[in-house]
Amino acid sequence: MADPRDRTAAAAAAAAAARLGRSAGSGTTTVTLDAIDGRRLASAVVATDPHPTHDYATMDGFAIATDESFPVAVRDRTLGPDDAPVDHEPGTTTRIATGAPLPRGADAVLPREDARVDGDRLRSPSLDAWTHVVRRGSYCAAGETVVEAETVLSPRDAAVLRDLGRDRVAVRDPLAVAVVATGDEVDAGVQPDRDSEMVAGLCRRWGHDATLAGTVPDDPSALRERLTELADAHDVLVTSGGTSVGRLDHTVGVLADLGTVVWRGVALRPGRPAACLRLDDHDAVAFALPGKPVAAYVATVSLLAPFFRGERTHPWREATAGRDLALPDADLEYAVPVAVDDGTATPVGGPGSGVDLYDDRYRPGRVSSCPRVLRADGLAFRTAPLVAGERVAWLPFPTLESP
Repeated sequence: MADPRDRTAAAAAAAAAARLGRSAGSGTTTVTLDAIDGRRLASAVVATDPHPTHDYATMDGFAIATDESFPVAVRDRTLGPDDAPVDHEPGTTTRIATGAPLPRGADAVLPREDARVDGDRLRSPSLDAWTHVVRRGSYCAAGETVVEAETVLSPRDAAVLRDLGRDRVAVRDPLAVAVVATGDEVDAGVQPDRDSEMVAGLCRRWGHDATLAGTVPDDPSALRERLTELADAHDVLVTSGGTSVGRLDHTVGVLADLGTVVWRGVALRPGRPAACLRLDDHDAVAFALPGKPVAAYVATVSLLAPFFRGERTHPWREATAGRDLALPDADLEYAVPVAVDDGTATPVGGPGSGVDLYDDRYRPGRVSSCPRVLRADGLAFRTAPLVAGERVAWLPFPTLESP
């Protein structure tokens, strides 16, 4: 199904983060193909030759030229996958095995089970050219870019690279990420830091080196000193807390003094009070996340993930809404945790979900603070209310978190 988020403000912010991520980090390392998972390709992989480099048989049988008259003489040899291409002799056929190069001048393979051989003569039924043959260059042409630069590689790419004759590729070094929680209550230990380990774990899952950098109080001077220190030592700085507009919310202001705002206040709840900044003087990028754990999670998988792993199209799932759910009046996108059982999606936090946060209207502020809703099955991103019985698009948590 089409991505229901294509035109949302969150999608635009994610795309901007992805563009920023493509230029982040400059160091490269060459790795073997068994070590490419989650690594970002440093330069495009271009085919030096057509692939396959020759026509080859997809069946055991006889290599023939379809424009010749039959019967034809059967040559006393069999071509195998390890043989070099040979020339086809007009008026003859050659036995050929699956995967073997087709003789130059032949253009089809007659399967062995369809062949009629009388002595040393082959009689052929009518056969179209290129039947049971993979054509030279049908996978890719010489000079064609097969894997784009900055692609985040997966294990399946190893098969593609090996087919192109590569046994090693240059990849970007993992980004050094500092994760720091802000807030007097967290710094004093009155409230636990419920964000940093979660965010750092996701950054590591996406192939980068994340460090828990501790906590900082809601003091502009202390924030500036600590964030400057971390920005000088890391490629990416991720903060949680202090992103709203309250009297003690200084994080984004301090970061803005250190760099340039890319976006701020994405129209997504939970997750809205987030920001992305370039810290050019420190050669770093900063993401400021809200301090409430569910808001921090939604912002991380929606807005940070494209920076670390590139943009991607998710395989959306569908379920049937189990009940009505009104949304707040604000014209925003809402991330609704859902439990999906036997094809029915139930908003987690509402009646019958085991978590009591709201009744018939979604309350993202309450959901933001309740980590237990992250034990649901996934998120439905909504700009319109849920109506019982309608089909609902949703994304499982493992999909949102995938490398």
